[in-house]
Amino acid sequence: MSTETPSGEPADASASDVSEIEWPDHMSDDERAELRDVLIAYNTALNEFESDHTAIFRSDAERNRLFYGFLKRWDKAWSKRGPCMHNGCMNTSIARSHTISLGTSISLIAEKGHVLTPRFGESGVDLVPIGVKEASTFPGFCTEHEAQFSAFENQKQMTADAHFRLQAFRTVCREIYAKKHQQQKAQAMLDDYRRLREGFVVERVRAAGTGGTPLELSGLKFDNDEIEEKLTSLLTQAQSDLPELQGLYNSLIEEMQKGSDKTATQVRDIDIQLPVALSGIGVLNYTREGNHFRAICFITILPEAGRTKFMIGADRQHSDALDYSLRDDGSLAVLAMLESWMVHGSDHWFITPSAWAAIPPDRQRAICERILEPLSLADSAPFSVLDSARQQIITYIEHLLASDALTPETRTTYEQVRAQEQAKLSWLAEVQQ
Repeated sequence: MSTETPSGEPADASASDVSEIEWPDHMSDDERAELRDVLIAYNTALNEFESDHTAIFRSDAERNRLFYGFLKRWDKAWSKRGPCMHNGCMNTSIARSHTISLGTSISLIAEKGHVLTPRFGESGVDLVPIGVKEASTFPGFCTEHEAQFSAFENQKQMTADAHFRLQAFRTVCREIYAKKHQQQKAQAMLDDYRRLREGFVVERVRAAGTGGTPLELSGLKFDNDEIEEKLTSLLTQAQSDLPELQGLYNSLIEEMQKGSDKTATQVRDIDIQLPVALSGIGVLNYTREGNHFRAICFITILPEAGRTKFMIGADRQHSDALDYSLRDDGSLAVLAMLESWMVHGSDHWFITPSAWAAIPPDRQRAICERILEPLSLADSAPFSVLDSARQQIITYIEHLLASDALTPETRTTYEQVRAQEQAKLSWLAEVQQ
């Protein structure tokens, strides 16, 4: 790491010996002695910061107070009302538009009025409880345009193409809002971090002064600061997907208004009521004729009474990739795909508390850690996430194996499938290492 000295000359943060300084001839011995102490303090501060970036905080308690205070401010800012996100509307949004239907899906998987959802904290990702009235909300639409979703919310099921198009629209709207919020949050965090880092060095330098004219320092530059690089990366990531999301927004608006087909959208269902609801975006990486493509997809998992509907969509240029991703419509293939959406796609999902509690802690931690990895929707998870559904399918396979109706070849296939799925349920971290 390198920065600049108070005099503007380059300084190596690893250097602590300032005895070999070439002083200007006009400086007196007293001036040199005062500046020597300052330079020693300056280099000591840089060394301390380089060895431990948390040195900029006076204590762990102060660091925690600032960190959680920052999160609290931005959590509150999430629900700040603004312009309605429907094209051309100038009305003010309500504070809480549900991206996933409260009555149809969220309440269906809740226990005691709560569901669990992934949250990013200082130590990584954990699943935390959230009330059903708060789950999946954002200040997206005014009262008038919020009412456009009532057609399928009141009947508690989605049955028409228009319903799924509206669901895709509010999914994309929330992701645009979320990306802009993340962009503002990352910039604010970066600004705060730079201010604290510079203040740490300035305070040390000024404390080393001997009472003369206070030394003014500003605009210090630091190289190879991994925290700054991480925050800058978060800022860039929040900005990078906005143009493509805006393109999906425009396409869906045109589809709703003109009935055109600007997006490629696939809607399917499974006759198992899953304990999870999801609405967000994911990345589908694929290759076509030797060229690599990256598709931003809107994805949803919507449990209804006795079954679960799911949808994936992207710009029409990616239609063949979506077709290929859904080529296998068997129950286990669908289950594995939806699990991939949860751990490799959107973190905006909600699960029944008892379903999560039934997963062993080792696997819970692996799921949370995998959410942080930059993987594609096409990647498979090595473990089970939706245990009850997987066990239900395994039970059905065992029923078939207990019958006399299977040929030897079919029996062997079913036995192999059962073993593979049982391995996902009995997955252990130490086995994978």
